[in-house]
Amino acid sequence: MKMEIGRTRLWNILINAVAVMLVYSSYYGGAAVMPTAFADMEGRNGIDNHTAFTGLMINNLFVVLAAIFTPFLIEQLGLRLCLVLGSLCTIPINLALIVPFSFTIFIGQAINGIGNALTRAVSLQFLAANSTKENMAKNSGIHWMIFMSCILFGNLVIFLGIGNKTILDDTTRMIVAATLASMCLLGCALYCFTKSPPQEEEHEDEETPINKYFNSQESLTSSSASIEKSSTLQKFYRSLEPIAQRKNLYLLLPLCTTGIYSQLYTPLIPAYIGILFNQRSFIAQFGIFVGIGEILGGRIAGRFVDWIGFKRAACTVTLGGTLIYGLIATMFPLFLDLDPIVSPNHWADNVLGVAIGIVDVSNNVILTTAIGTVYKDSSTQIFVLVVLMMNLSGVVRYIMMSYLPLVAIVTVNVVGLWGSAVSLCLIKTKK
Repeated sequence: MKMEIGRTRLWNILINAVAVMLVYSSYYGGAAVMPTAFADMEGRNGIDNHTAFTGLMINNLFVVLAAIFTPFLIEQLGLRLCLVLGSLCTIPINLALIVPFSFTIFIGQAINGIGNALTRAVSLQFLAANSTKENMAKNSGIHWMIFMSCILFGNLVIFLGIGNKTILDDTTRMIVAATLASMCLLGCALYCFTKSPPQEEEHEDEETPINKYFNSQESLTSSSASIEKSSTLQKFYRSLEPIAQRKNLYLLLPLCTTGIYSQLYTPLIPAYIGILFNQRSFIAQFGIFVGIGEILGGRIAGRFVDWIGFKRAACTVTLGGTLIYGLIATMFPLFLDLDPIVSPNHWADNVLGVAIGIVDVSNNVILTTAIGTVYKDSSTQIFVLVVLMMNLSGVVRYIMMSYLPLVAIVTVNVVGLWGSAVSLCLIKTKK
């Protein structure tokens, strides 16, 4: 019986990770190429690289707005439907690359933001539902290793599509966008092969929030049944109650910091590479090496966190993140009118990409492990808090990218990383 439960859980974890990887390959690939693709349009349709950053900021803003309603939507629609609908919302971003106008870009990013709120939160909840406190770190490593390979595959599509071009022409841009959209559709189809998360016999009386969404109405607890009978507005308020608890405040700074730090590899560094080098394939090369770092680091990070605990792991990874920001400060222009301290070398950028990928996936494993162990009883709402706070800080991130020099971005992130490590160390764990 236990072997069958273990197989079902592993199956769910793998299918969930591969599906969300394909969906986000489409998203990250589009986000990475947008600044350079729009810059190469030379002002046609009133579009430039700032349009890309504004669109990504709108995306994060709508994620924040939609995340507030996510627990309620999951309860009403169910996990599978939320995953499929959320994933389909990635398609408008690809359509915006095919038909690039300001209104198609901004509307597409808004729709995708709503979808991201569902997909990201539900996929993490699904991971927690198929894990125990004992194997959460290991399963988090597997999930993030597969999921974050989306950066590799999304950029591989761009690399193969761009080739040796120095300018992204309309035909190339459309082919790349259509390929990315196909990957998203394949990811949506995979969600249909997931199964209901099983429970150990000794825990049958302790349903997780996730299993409540899968099980029939008759198997809900009396507390959930009373919520069903209450008004829609009351159900919405009650679904958000765990988010406001005092113990969850320790997560706010780590989530904000990770939200600002993560995805530097998506638009910011590729935009600087586009400035320093004429070879457009170098942008995709960098993303591919970030993806390699994510894959290499995911499994290692899971074992590392399981070995020394998420608090010590957070301090260690923060040291690595600080070193990376020091390298970024020397390899790219701190101010746009200045040359970088070190002569540009795209292979050095690729090595930096591997390091960024390892640190990024390690941060994600640490946060997921902390939530899946310390906050497992309210993981549904906490993972919504993850999406909400990371994307709220993402709005700040894109404002910084659009208007601040690199020296300011580096400074903010280094301070934030250390504050994040301190906050994680303050979380009380049960002995």
